[in-house]
Amino acid sequence: MEAFAGSAFTTAVLAELDTGTGMLMWINAGHPEPLLLRRGHRIKSLHVHPTLPLGLHVAGPPRAAEPAIGREQLEPDDRVLFYTDGVTEARSPTGDFFGERAPTDLLVRNLAAGLPTPETMRRVTLALLDHQQGQLTDDATLLLLEWRSTNTKAMSPS
Repeated sequence: MEAFAGSAFTTAVLAELDTGTGMLMWINAGHPEPLLLRRGHRIKSLHVHPTLPLGLHVAGPPRAAEPAIGREQLEPDDRVLFYTDGVTEARSPTGDFFGERAPTDLLVRNLAAGLPTPETMRRVTLALLDHQQGQLTDDATLLLLEWRSTNTKAMSPS
């Protein structure tokens, strides 16, 4: 494909959540590590040894390497933030990165204030846009996963 000639590549995280048990499994193809939030605090980055980004390969004969699979047992009401590097690498006009801390702090603060998740994510997105004065220079995607062990009907859109 000419559209993707040269050194084009894509990073990705492929995740699966067992909604019955809360077991989260994922593989990482060069993407930023998801962040685990528990009881209103950032607990940790979810690390797994990454594979190469999609579209890149190592010189030499092809090999079928099994990707490392990360596993994390979520607790009820845990949240996991997935995001692209366009979020953390967003720069202000003075060159400051938006970073990992800004979206996490905004999430924690707004959720602690009792705001619904969609409104919280809207505010994080607006803060990111404001940081770059409305001019994104890279893709900037945020996805917040919430796991509840009970009342799964509340997880479905009405």
